[in-house]
Amino acid sequence: MERVTLSVEIKQGSGKGVARKLRAKDRIPGIIYGKGFENISIHADSKTTENLFSSSSSLNKMIDLQVPGHGTVTTLLKDYQADIFTRRFTHLDFIKVDLTKKLRVEVPIEPVGKAEGVKEGGVMDVVRREIPIICLPADIPAVIEVDVSHLKIGQSLHLSDLKLDPKFEIPRDINYTLISVAATRAEETPAVAAEAAKEPEVLTAKKPAEGAATEEKKATKPEKK
Repeated sequence: MERVTLSVEIKQGSGKGVARKLRAKDRIPGIIYGKGFENISIHADSKTTENLFSSSSSLNKMIDLQVPGHGTVTTLLKDYQADIFTRRFTHLDFIKVDLTKKLRVEVPIEPVGKAEGVKEGGVMDVVRREIPIICLPADIPAVIEVDVSHLKIGQSLHLSDLKLDPKFEIPRDINYTLISVAATRAEETPAVAAEAAKEPEVLTAKKPAEGAATEEKKATKPEKK
C-alpha cells in the first residue's frame, strides 16, 4: 500500500464561519479520530493534499500526518466532502490506525479480460465498483483485479465467488452481484423485435362518442314507409 506524509495544523475554533475562512485561505478543514483516541481538529494545505490523491485513482493510502504537539499520527482517509462543481475537497475525515490490527475498508475492483458473453454479442454490466475487505492496514491494495473472461451471457459474478489472497478476508454477512453479462435486447426477445416491425395500430384516431355513434346509426337507417 502506498504511504505518504502530510503536514497539518491544529484548527482553532469551530463552526461554519471558521471553516469558511480556512477554505478562503486554501486550507481544508478536517478531523482525526479513532478508537481510544481523542479527536483532533486540523486543517491542511489544499494544493498539497489534492496532489497526494491525484497521483492515483485510489484514495486508499497510508497517511502519516505530521501534527504539531502530537508528532506523527498514522491514518487513512475515512471520508471526505467535496464541492459539487469543482470536486475540490472541502472537509477531510482521517481515522487513526493501528498497524497491528485488521480493519474493514472499501477497495475498487477492476475487471480483467474480455467476457465470453461479450464476445458473443452480450453486454457486461459492472453493478458494484467497490468491495469490502478485512486486512491489515499495510496490506490494503489500491485496487483488486477481477477476472471476467469466463462469464457467459446470463451469468453473474458475486462477491462470494471471488478468490482472493489469504491475507484478504471478505465479510461473511454480505453477498451481492458485482458484474453480470446480459444479452442485447434484439437477442433476448427476437419475437418482440419482429412484432415491432409490423404496421403499428393507429391510436390517434378519435373514437366517436357513444351518443354520436347512436345518432349516426339512426341517420343511416332507412325510414319505413
